[in-house]
Amino acid sequence: MSDTEFEENETNIDETEEDYENLMSDHKEFLLLNDPTKYVYMRRVVQRPYAKKNEIYLSNNGKFLYYVKRAKNLLFNQREKEIIIHGLGAAISLAVELSLYLQKDIEGLTLSTTTSSEEIIDQYDPLINDLEPVLKIRHASAIHIKIINDGSSTTPTTTPTTTTTTTTTLTPINFRTTSKKSNSQSKENKKLLKRQELDKKVEQARSQQKQQRELKQQQQEQQQQQQQQQQEQKQ
Repeated sequence: MSDTEFEENETNIDETEEDYENLMSDHKEFLLLNDPTKYVYMRRVVQRPYAKKNEIYLSNNGKFLYYVKRAKNLLFNQREKEIIIHGLGAAISLAVELSLYLQKDIEGLTLSTTTSSEEIIDQYDPLINDLEPVLKIRHASAIHIKIINDGSSTTPTTTPTTTTTTTTTLTPINFRTTSKKSNSQSKENKKLLKRQELDKKVEQARSQQKQQRELKQQQQEQQQQQQQQQQEQKQ
């Protein structure tokens, strides 16, 4: 066996040892985060812009008929020329099923589909004072289906229209509504503060991941330089 082959074998062994150590550390972290006596999984936050009027974000636990009614309401009652259906992860199949159902049920609809990879943040809050909160960033596939109405169809083909008459009655003013409004405002303020705190934590987690990647790249470059120097000295 030549010297170069021996050095290549040594580098391969070092790489496998590093991979094994990384695997073991990831496994320990997984067991720690999923220990119900130490951590609790609070929420999963999807970083996305605020939904527009013509956008529908699907949930895997959402009801299919509710999404159908909402889509038809946008197309016919609110006269939207196009709507966009978003499905993330397990909700991709629901988005495809919903768009195909609308295209079959309503004449004159065309579909335009795009895919992307969305960022998801998992938050783990500690139950022990010695531990710190952990944020894990991962990516999931997403689908975005644009449903365009060319105007040839103005009414759905299967949902019948009915006319109803309503009667209105005067009710006395309830002064408790003001307290309800103030409570709702305070709740919204609390939600905004929590969202700001979470955004700060996300930025910190991103910067930490970036630093780790840069350190790893620097270590790899240094190892490559050392190997080249050793080869040059032997030659």
